[in-house]
Amino acid sequence: MRPDNAIGYYQPEDFKKLELVVSFSELFPIAEEIIKRLPPPISQVCGPISTGGLGSIEKNMQRLEETVEHLHRSGLTVFNQVPFESPMNRILAAKKSDGYDHSLLTDFYLPLFESGLVHVLHFLPDWQSSTGASWEHEQAKRLGLKIIYL
Repeated sequence: MRPDNAIGYYQPEDFKKLELVVSFSELFPIAEEIIKRLPPPISQVCGPISTGGLGSIEKNMQRLEETVEHLHRSGLTVFNQVPFESPMNRILAAKKSDGYDHSLLTDFYLPLFESGLVHVLHFLPDWQSSTGASWEHEQAKRLGLKIIYL
């Protein structure tokens, strides 16, 4: 998926790289390259995707994408992680693990947040119902990132 607001910052080679990754840790260097093309301060949207929220991945993804687009239109610089969802799902399927796989958080999102490249995290309604978004919230507090509740 190539959202309109990602076209300017995502290059064709980024999508090719995303097709080849086989682990969550391989995603961060790609995100880092993309984010370094963005003018700061850089925001990211956090919220339910696979757990909690509106009750389905499809509905949660739609809300996430609409929010990214809204923030982008309002003039904010937003790192749009939506193109990373397909490789993440592929990696999860290959791992065949039961339950929530926290390595997505520790191997991708933790290095992203600790890099200092993302400055503001916008939390969607119902973020507390999400395992990942709750973890992201704790990391944002620990790292002193600006938190905005939508």
